[in-house]
Amino acid sequence: NTSSVAALRGTPTMCAYVSSKAALIGLTMCAAKDFAPYNIRVNAISPALVGPGFMWDRQNELHAKADSPYFDNDKDVVATNKINSVPLKRLGTIEEVVHTAAFLLSNNLSSYTTGTNSIVAGGLA
Repeated sequence: NTSSVAALRGTPTMCAYVSSKAALIGLTMCAAKDFAPYNIRVNAISPALVGPGFMWDRQNELHAKADSPYFDNDKDVVATNKINSVPLKRLGTIEEVVHTAAFLLSNNLSSYTTGTNSIVAGGLA
């Protein structure tokens, strides 16, 4: 399942998104228990601030237009502030998220891993 660090942080102006991603983490934990007797593993991945790309740009644009005290009205300032909030001081890449998924899919590397939420966020969570 693909959740989001937003579910763990309660990102402002994104109530529906945050709620749905938080629900997915709960679903993952329950489904992992329900399917464990059948040797089926269920896990989630929660990325944050992956880019660059359309979704990164669009999210910054929407946050800049949100008239929120949490975000600047300039999308470039929003982007810079987000990156500066990440301890590793950079965006994550799609490949880094894919590597986490590959680990979770591997029977050799993660056969005892179920019901987890793997955070791929450069220390942001």
